[in-house]
Amino acid sequence: MQRMEQARIAAAACALAVIAGCGGDDGGAGSGTGTVQIFVEPEDTIPEGLEPGTGEENISDGWKVTYDRFLVTIGNVRAARSDAQETLSDPSVFVLDLKNAPATRYVIAEFEGVSAVRWDRFGFDLPNAREGVKTLSPTTEDDVAFMVENGYSVFFEGSIEKEDGESCPPGGECVPAKEVRFSWGLSAGTSFDDCATEDELPGFSVPTGGTIAVKPTIHGDHWFFNNITAGVELTKRYAQYIADCDLDGDGETTIEELEQVKVADVFGQEYNLAGALGEIETAYDYVVAQARTLGDFQGDGECPKREMLP
Repeated sequence: MQRMEQARIAAAACALAVIAGCGGDDGGAGSGTGTVQIFVEPEDTIPEGLEPGTGEENISDGWKVTYDRFLVTIGNVRAARSDAQETLSDPSVFVLDLKNAPATRYVIAEFEGVSAVRWDRFGFDLPNAREGVKTLSPTTEDDVAFMVENGYSVFFEGSIEKEDGESCPPGGECVPAKEVRFSWGLSAGTSFDDCATEDELPGFSVPTGGTIAVKPTIHGDHWFFNNITAGVELTKRYAQYIADCDLDGDGETTIEELEQVKVADVFGQEYNLAGALGEIETAYDYVVAQARTLGDFQGDGECPKREMLP
């Protein structure tokens, strides 16, 4: 804990007093240069799933979540400085398999000869897939074709499991449901800007003669949140609505079923769905709204400026 606190103090000092040499001279000229690498990183919830429990990152209503597949469209990275006209940009867009992301993660852009100062504005897109998107191994060309054909920004499939689970569809009787599967593709293209670390440091600082790893981070738990986050993720996680939306009781909740269920029928008073991009009238709208919050920064940092993409 002491080392973590010291690291936070040091990071804050870099942001406030680059004179000390943490990121170079903010004047730009003669300050030296460094390299910026953009990594795409999946949150642990994607490869590892989520466990039931009372912890702040557990599923509070007892369901276990497992992902079998998780694809995302990501790119168009950009950075700028508020104190200068310098900008960085790479319009490349990729389809990436986050369930099977390599240990080294995916490097989707690299900028060399970058002024060694703080770049306080950073953003990226999770667009709907279009012809011309790229990919990186182990993502397959079939994954790319699938995302492009459907115009998805994100696709994921998996299951929720609970030994004494029940499905309680609106207006119907509860029935046993130990496992409910889902396979959802969403065209929820969104841009993410003004990204800052969990400690609220905007953007990133380039070291003189060194390399900074900048990591757009994709989370896998937002469609379990009981609110629409735009900052620190102060939320609880619930999965019961997925079971309740299995209207035909076949053990799988489909997009078509989500579209039929009104918000008030499955989301109770424990939910606060204000602040979404777009109206939330159905369970499907809720999932799309949460997909528009997936883009985080350097782990648990946030990108609060979000806009819909066509």
